[in-house]
Amino acid sequence: MTGTTGSPLSAWTKRPRVLPGARARLFCVPHGGGGPSSFARWVPALAPDVEVCLVHLPGREGRLREEPLTDLRLIAARLAEAMAPLLDLPYAFFGHSMGAIIAYETALLLDEPPRHLFASASPPPHRVEEEPPFAHLPDAEFLAAVRRSYDGIPDAVWNDPELMGLMLPSLRADFAAYETYRWRPTGPLGCPVTALGGKDDPLVPGETLTDWSQLTSGDCRTEMFEGGHFYLNEARPRLQELVREALGTTDPAPKGRG
Repeated sequence: MTGTTGSPLSAWTKRPRVLPGARARLFCVPHGGGGPSSFARWVPALAPDVEVCLVHLPGREGRLREEPLTDLRLIAARLAEAMAPLLDLPYAFFGHSMGAIIAYETALLLDEPPRHLFASASPPPHRVEEEPPFAHLPDAEFLAAVRRSYDGIPDAVWNDPELMGLMLPSLRADFAAYETYRWRPTGPLGCPVTALGGKDDPLVPGETLTDWSQLTSGDCRTEMFEGGHFYLNEARPRLQELVREALGTTDPAPKGRG
């Protein structure tokens, strides 16, 4: 079975470390323009009882030659298909920024609900506000707008024209997908949600994060950290601790497993 781009559906979920003794799985969905390497440092930290599955969208890193998608619901549909064989264990989503919206839409499609949804640096889908679009702008103006609004392009990348050229198609496609996304009223999620954010993130203030509670029948909590939109780089140890708590893997794995 293949996805829209012609690649096998297995390409959508990268498993850097397959753990036969794992007790749960965590599906990490990166921010707009991001690839699976965004969560690479989570892989060893959560082993051996949590297997980290890195969501790998077309148009970036190992799928660079593929056409990126510009429809969030189509992305969610392909991801749900790809995840189906991996839902034999309890699992959770961790989605950052646009990745949180993808995680939400994917969770709605799955027969087996997640144990938990971590929504990081993202307004809830019904609070995604229409802002002046800039995905259509000329390259220089588009990249300047992304950097100004999200501060998510490191200097080393920004100053490398060749690398920026490689990133541009997927980054533009992701912003186009986000700008055209509109929430559709549906039944609530059947799992707890933890909404996470940076105290200095002007895009997603804490009062916006609390509205994730309106989209789930489970508990919803909000946790704020020092930093801006990409606060998670410094907060990673605490975030991983929250994942273990949610998946019930804070105790050592039973002997003979992992």
